Amino acid sequence: MDKFAIIIAGPSGAGKTTVAEGLIASLGNLEMSRSATTRERRGDGRDDEYIYLNKDEFKQAIADGDMLEYTEYSENFYGTRKCELERIWDMDKNPILVLDYNGVRSLKERLNMPVYAIYVYTSLEEAKRRLEKRDMQSEPSEKKAATLKKRLRENVSDYKKLHTMHELFDLYLENNDLNACLKQARESLSLMSKGIFVMDESAKIKITASFAEEAREFEKTV
Repeated sequence: MDKFAIIIAGPSGAGKTTVAEGLIASLGNLEMSRSATTRERRGDGRDDEYIYLNKDEFKQAIADGDMLEYTEYSENFYGTRKCELERIWDMDKNPILVLDYNGVRSLKERLNMPVYAIYVYTSLEEAKRRLEKRDMQSEPSEKKAATLKKRLRENVSDYKKLHTMHELFDLYLENNDLNACLKQARESLSLMSKGIFVMDESAKIKITASFAEEAREFEKTV
């Protein structure tokens, strides 16, 4: 089996996990990589999506070189363990990960194999609408309102930064229609696996420049 990894990144509300799950369901040879985290279990039905470590265990994994990338968010650590990717390769499958752009850079530098990075996006206004709809499924609270505002500001920040690192991603993929998005992702992955570039630098520059312009306008509203 040819080993590789797929990374899906994008702003909050773009549907990154939905796209990743759609690729797993349709391609069959992929497995979602579980993130290691120091946060508490929530009992929300998604606890099996994580590998739970205490902070000392997490730091030891970093020291041992087992943590390929990691970040800190809301006083907890999140990261990707090398042993988790090896678990998936031992199943004769390839890992698909949902990460931020810092994680993309780290894995591309540290994995000695193809890493296909796809940036899934939608308009910042549409991402806001989706996040608000998600929050409406449970009781409103000041904490949720603050979290939403933080995510929207992070989206703005990411859209501004991407223009300076447009080359980091192999493909920028708009997710306004999930079926169309998945079809394009599958076709692009097939081409990339054959060493064919699916998006040239000028296209990446044009898309990320439009992100920066959109972000400057949208940040006036948040």
